[in-house]
Amino acid sequence: MTAKAVLSLLLLLPAAAGAARPLELHLVSPRPGEAVFGAVEVVAAVSPPGALSGVTRVDLYLDGLKVGSAAAPPYRVRVDVGQENVGHHFEAVAYGEGGEGGETGPLASAGVRTPAFRADAEIDVRLRQLFVTVESGGHAAAGIGRADLAIYERGVEQPIVTFGRGDLPLSAALLLDASASMEGGRLAAALDGARRFVGALSRLDEAKLLLFADRVRRETPFTGVPAILSLGLAGVEAAGGTALNDALYLALKRLEERPGRKVVVLLSDGIDVDSVLPMAQVRAVAARGGAVIYWLRLRRAEGNIQSAWRDAPGHRRELAELSGAVLDSGGRIVTIDRVEQARDALGTIVAELRGQYVLGYYPADPQGGAATVEVKARRAGLEVRLQRGSR
Repeated sequence: MTAKAVLSLLLLLPAAAGAARPLELHLVSPRPGEAVFGAVEVVAAVSPPGALSGVTRVDLYLDGLKVGSAAAPPYRVRVDVGQENVGHHFEAVAYGEGGEGGETGPLASAGVRTPAFRADAEIDVRLRQLFVTVESGGHAAAGIGRADLAIYERGVEQPIVTFGRGDLPLSAALLLDASASMEGGRLAAALDGARRFVGALSRLDEAKLLLFADRVRRETPFTGVPAILSLGLAGVEAAGGTALNDALYLALKRLEERPGRKVVVLLSDGIDVDSVLPMAQVRAVAARGGAVIYWLRLRRAEGNIQSAWRDAPGHRRELAELSGAVLDSGGRIVTIDRVEQARDALGTIVAELRGQYVLGYYPADPQGGAATVEVKARRAGLEVRLQRGSR
């Protein structure tokens, strides 16, 4: 096995064996892969048995909404999920005496996804959805209607079948640089911004947090529960080099199988000194995966950057490839001077995603493979940005 292959495998390993917690939380019911309807009993269990003394309560969630809490085993809550044939996400968070100043803090979490019931026969008619941002003078445009936009496939205008605001569920991967360049309280400020981003999401949205330096140092599951994003973050300090390309590749792969809209939010100065993968290869994965990428680019002092992997021109090429990946995805680059500005910038990104329009159309040739799709404004003064992964 080559050295690069070994490094790639190490990137995918958990952050550190020493970070493992003795307490584990499991969802016993419902079971993964089982479609559920009506009244459902949600049951969580803690292991090993000796860890029970450290648990003060277990909160249970359905699709990001807290549905109950249990202070002692058996940790169970009954909830009515309704009769609609949809999938659900059940989550549990165990709390104990572990927070700062002796306060109760989250200790462990668990999650189970249940699918929609699949019928034997399905009609294979695919309505394609396009997510677009419409701006005027650099700000979100107001009063946009169906007649203001037009869809073109291979240069031929297609009828807009559905039109609405961007309220479909969102899956977001927050990718935060935790290298040595984030010392001096900058990492704490970035995490504060990440919490604001997650707190502003809608109930069915979910996000995961990845902290990276020369490897992925922490990774949470996808969740809509802010407390779960805090698990394992205590004591994390900025240190090490920067493997941005490898971390972005991992985030894109984590999003590949997610439903709905997919977003990567990257907070970094963009200077990669430790990655195995070149950005050109990551850019190809981004083009296929359908995620829109936002880059909060921390401004740094001008000067030539060199490393054992690349000379100064090589780093400039990598930065250009990263910028291209962002713009090709339909995202954008937000340059900030201080990491403290990330909190407001992340709030602006959530608002932008919520303000997107969703256009639906039937492709002229559903079996014809990928086609060039454009969305144009009929009204002067409007700028349209298409999320490329939505085509």
